[in-house]
Amino acid sequence: MPIQVAIVDDKQINREVVKDKLTDYKEIKLCFEAKNGREFLAALKTATPLPDVVLMDLEMPELDGIEAISIASASYPQIKFIVLTVFEDTNRIFESIKAGASGYLLKEDSAVNIIDAITNVFEYNGIPMNPAIARKAMELLRQMPVHAYQENDENEKIESGNAGLSDREMDVLKEMVSGRNYKSIGERLFISPLTVRKHAAHIYEKLHVSCRAQAINIAHKKKWFN
Repeated sequence: MPIQVAIVDDKQINREVVKDKLTDYKEIKLCFEAKNGREFLAALKTATPLPDVVLMDLEMPELDGIEAISIASASYPQIKFIVLTVFEDTNRIFESIKAGASGYLLKEDSAVNIIDAITNVFEYNGIPMNPAIARKAMELLRQMPVHAYQENDENEKIESGNAGLSDREMDVLKEMVSGRNYKSIGERLFISPLTVRKHAAHIYEKLHVSCRAQAINIAHKKKWFN
């Protein structure tokens, strides 16, 4: 089944450009488009099917992208939102993420990057970002006081024992700690690489981390596989 995508942008020319970038990819299907947040929310009420991923502009009349994401995320938690904008403003980046955005791209990004981002958030619950945006996010994090993201504080969020990981997730994490890739893990556990990726995404979410290295670090510190 193709990934259902909606485009929200107040300028028709921008919507046309994005649609042109998606046209050649059979795994993507445009379900609807809207010219502002209010029109988008109205379209969701009658959309069949609902979009899996929404490419959302920020600056729009009547209801902007951040407000639209915040409202829609509460009512439709299954929908993933990727901000697609011309702005690199750091505050807007974090406002979007707090509202519920799963990724942040620039409109100048190539078709391949946009398709990869859509697939990433839909299949793997990823957080794709344009490199320029990611650098700005890193710069802001570096400016934050140490106590705001101190590792020990994060570890306190993780419950004792296995942090709520299922037996299968613990099996996958054990193989990750051993250094195996998703294909190899799948072969050892008799599951597909895609299923391994989904388990990995759940592991990251439960451990409050964003990558394999951080998950492995926690496993070592907790001595789960010693």
